[in-house]
Amino acid sequence: MFQRELSDDEVIEYCLSCDESQLLGGGKYGNRIVRISDTQVVKFGRGVSYYEAVNQQRALEIVDPQIVKIPRVQRFFNDSDGWGYMVMEFIKGEILQSLTKSHIEKVAIILQHFSTITSNVAGSLSGGPSTGLLWPETNDLIINSVSDIEDWFNSRLFPAQGLGQVTLQHCELVLCHLDISPRNIIWQDDGTVYFLDWASAGFYPRLLEFVSQWIVEGKDGAFHTMLLQAMAPLSEVDMEQKAPICQALYNNQKYSLTLSTLLTRDWGYWVQSPIFLS
Repeated sequence: MFQRELSDDEVIEYCLSCDESQLLGGGKYGNRIVRISDTQVVKFGRGVSYYEAVNQQRALEIVDPQIVKIPRVQRFFNDSDGWGYMVMEFIKGEILQSLTKSHIEKVAIILQHFSTITSNVAGSLSGGPSTGLLWPETNDLIINSVSDIEDWFNSRLFPAQGLGQVTLQHCELVLCHLDISPRNIIWQDDGTVYFLDWASAGFYPRLLEFVSQWIVEGKDGAFHTMLLQAMAPLSEVDMEQKAPICQALYNNQKYSLTLSTLLTRDWGYWVQSPIFLS
């Protein structure tokens, strides 16, 4: 590790030459995290974007640090191949794969805090594309309103499935992380909690924080099930949207719907892409 501030070129060279055993997170085929000094780490990879860096810094500015902390982003840049490099402060602590009930309850309290942070404008904190498990893999969906969210999910539903349309106009827009998992939480000995990986964060209906847990339930042992049970419950009106939203996400994955107009032979009608997609 280095005791001085590295230039962008030096950071790139170190990150690309480091052995896999030196990584703090990630792996050979995805985004990676490596420590470069006593005080700095770098998250780098093809999927690390300027928008993620802005998301994380914006989140740092709006959450209560007495409730949850977020690593500060110090700089971001790209290399000549388009890989992103996000230099941020190193946080000492543990990432626990097995969490107790008290750990889960603390995470639920943090998410409840997020639900008190509101906005009149939907979408990513950075104003860029909405990315992550709920959105298209093309990472080019810009959301500015609740109607945009409805249009995205409804474009992935088939009338023959009989679930009706996703309706979210009643929903308040609150801060959502949308990727809460054990790997994205650092626990310190004094009880301080850091949330990592803000790439998917934005202002969305609180329901979507639940959706992001439902669709990965069982992947991290009992974590997601326990967290869903600990979170303040949704209203009946919100719960009515669970089935169509989850079906839309299933359809999107199963049928690999494209951004262009798609002819679906099984049902014999046209499914139109939403107006905000090209």
